[in-house]
Amino acid sequence: MVKVSNNLSDIKKIFKDFKAAKINFEIKAENDVFLPEYKGSTFRGVFGHIFKDVMCISHTGECNSCSFDKVCMFKKVFDSPPPSNSQKLRNYSAVPHPYVIEPPLDQKNFYKKNEIIKFSLILIGQAISLFPYFAYSFGLAGKKGIGRQKKGKFIITKIVNDKDGELLYYYKNDELKPLNGFYAIDDFIQENNNENFSVNLKFITPTRIIFNEKLVSEPEFHMYIRNALRRITNLNFFHCINHNVDDTDKSIPHNESQKESQPELELDFNYYIEKSMAINSKKSLKWYSLDRYSNRQKTHMKLSGFIGDLSFEKVPYEYLWIIRLGELTHIGKNTTFGHGKYSITSLV
Repeated sequence: MVKVSNNLSDIKKIFKDFKAAKINFEIKAENDVFLPEYKGSTFRGVFGHIFKDVMCISHTGECNSCSFDKVCMFKKVFDSPPPSNSQKLRNYSAVPHPYVIEPPLDQKNFYKKNEIIKFSLILIGQAISLFPYFAYSFGLAGKKGIGRQKKGKFIITKIVNDKDGELLYYYKNDELKPLNGFYAIDDFIQENNNENFSVNLKFITPTRIIFNEKLVSEPEFHMYIRNALRRITNLNFFHCINHNVDDTDKSIPHNESQKESQPELELDFNYYIEKSMAINSKKSLKWYSLDRYSNRQKTHMKLSGFIGDLSFEKVPYEYLWIIRLGELTHIGKNTTFGHGKYSITSLV
């Protein structure tokens, strides 16, 4: 039996396993560094190669013929295939990846020696446990070099947990602390407030939203909500919920197992989508063109998308948690490169 709901108390139950950590890095250039205007592709590309070497169990680097592919954490993080018995996205080769790299947002191309560069990493669900490997991989990237001809060397000087401000690493101590603080669903849900609100979102990095198999340059509210809800629920389902729990656990006392099971809760997508169709929007957007060559996939990738301001008026309070959570997780395609980042600039 399945119960669909948009009740906030039920939403807390549906997303009770959701967790996400945002970690802020500071790195210091050890020599002059040349980087492109948009740095998401550079940071993601260099990190990907090194993370693969760090996580590879077989030490062969050959993923297609590897016998450890079902337990490989690199594959889970970078390829993220849906479980073979999954009913969700079973026709897709991959599900949303459980990490986002937020690159430096300035458009500088040149950094002098000793200059500080800042970026962030967002880890979702089970990927949070891999934080030491992410940090170690970024450290190796600094030694090997990034940017033009990979000549830009850097060291990590500071790592801070965004949730509680805890200093996780400081280069003078050279000690990495465990990542214990993370965001949960309660951080995004505001208890019942029957008033409507208006919100202005600033899309900071290129955002690619697909609707009816077409790329959208000026999304309506319902397009934004469909995309945000799909991403949030898939991240929760594939990376936060433990699907290995045996529902027939023999350790459950006999009298407990005889109790009538509670109905399975699911989000009422139709409610959110149908109600979103009537919400007006104001747009001040422009298209940001970007192209990248993937060495791993041996192909050119279109990373272009819209940036700018998107405002929605008279939004029911039920949507607030989606908007706030989407601000952390990003929306759209290519989020691992930092795409789909927006901030809530006003909420009244």
